[in-house]
Amino acid sequence: AGRALVVTEKATDKLVVYEVDRDGVPEAAPEVVASAGPTPFGFAFGLRGEVFVSEAAGGAPGVSSVSSYKLTRDGTLDVVSGAAATNQTASCWIAVTPDGRYVYSAVAGSSAISGYHVKPGGEITLLDADGITASTGAGSVPLDLAISADGRFLYSFNVGNKTLSEFRIGADGSLRAIGTVSGVPAGANGLIAR
Repeated sequence: AGRALVVTEKATDKLVVYEVDRDGVPEAAPEVVASAGPTPFGFAFGLRGEVFVSEAAGGAPGVSSVSSYKLTRDGTLDVVSGAAATNQTASCWIAVTPDGRYVYSAVAGSSAISGYHVKPGGEITLLDADGITASTGAGSVPLDLAISADGRFLYSFNVGNKTLSEFRIGADGSLRAIGTVSGVPAGANGLIAR
């Protein structure tokens, strides 16, 4: 709604929330909140005031996570689901479906994508027990994710082999691989989708 600006501080394990005034100016004294998991990294807003944050856990094997928070009217963050495990390594960027029902994290260290179902209260549950909703291929290192505006497709930018992986999003949040584009320029660092 344009009321808040959220910043993750991966070196300090903090989330910083700035209230934004009608002119779009962030307040001078932000709210600082401890991250529910170590090394908060990627983040996205949901449809009902949720903030989803991936936690890379310093790259430690098999212990990255995703947390959900509720952004309150006074600009604070309340933990809803704290450090929900991916069971994988190094969660990076996050993408939320337009209907707000699913959130996905690129898991760079595991060359995978972990998906979560979002309940109406903002609670998240892992779609797959092992944390692998989709694989982007050995050595691919998925860094960033984007979802098409119609919510039908998810794209992963893979920095390890300079590719884009393409997936169809199922009604149950599952991801079905539909192709890979190679030859992404070496200097590429992210993506957006429409």
